[in-house]
Amino acid sequence: MMRALSVAAIGAAAFIVPLAVAAPASAHSQLVSTDPTGDGPNGDSVIDALPDHVSLTFSDDLTPPLPAEQQSGGESTTQIRVYDETCADAALLIADPGRADTRDCTDYATGEATVDGPTVSTEVDNVGAPAGAYTVVWQVVYGDGHADSQMFTFTAENAVGAEATPTDEPSETASPSTDPSEPATETPSATAAPGDSADNSDDSADSETPSSSAETPGILSDSSPLSTPAVVAIVGGGLVLLLVIFIVVMIARARRQ
Repeated sequence: MMRALSVAAIGAAAFIVPLAVAAPASAHSQLVSTDPTGDGPNGDSVIDALPDHVSLTFSDDLTPPLPAEQQSGGESTTQIRVYDETCADAALLIADPGRADTRDCTDYATGEATVDGPTVSTEVDNVGAPAGAYTVVWQVVYGDGHADSQMFTFTAENAVGAEATPTDEPSETASPSTDPSEPATETPSATAAPGDSADNSDDSADSETPSSSAETPGILSDSSPLSTPAVVAIVGGGLVLLLVIFIVVMIARARRQ
């Protein structure tokens, strides 16, 4: 009897010990919280609008994602994707990844998901994000090397407005306005006054018209006025000529008589 009990005890121990040893090894980290909070047994999660980041916190530290050059198929082992309700196949990424078609879906998550201890997070481009239901699909690697992926949902009551277009700032130097009480600054006219025009015209004419006292260029510039003796000689010669003619006429008349 005692021998039978001993054999039974050894058999039970042989069955229980492996289970006790395997239990800690098979225990994975658990999801503790999400930001924003997802829908749960206590009701749907409704927030104001899609936030600019999403994060998940687990009970134990996570394994950081592999470097890009070591990632299989070019995809990180740690991912967070955020889809709006227009993405009909978002849930299939967990239920049946092979059938999920998200090529026409908008993933609002930007960049790579980052791990900080037990928390994984990603930035979200929420500019222009509509109101409605959102699905967050996540994938992480626990500290024991086991990968897991799940999803959670929430609802945004309001859309996020488009980014405001910056307006041009007014110039620091404003153009001065004309004040009727202040005298206007006289601007010199490009047209001279009539008197000035006349003076300028006269000056111009004087400078362009040769003076009467100036010597006339050409042949006349070499001639000089007749001297007084020459005039007397000419007059005297004329008188002598007249006298000779008179004498000749008188002689001719005398002969005729």
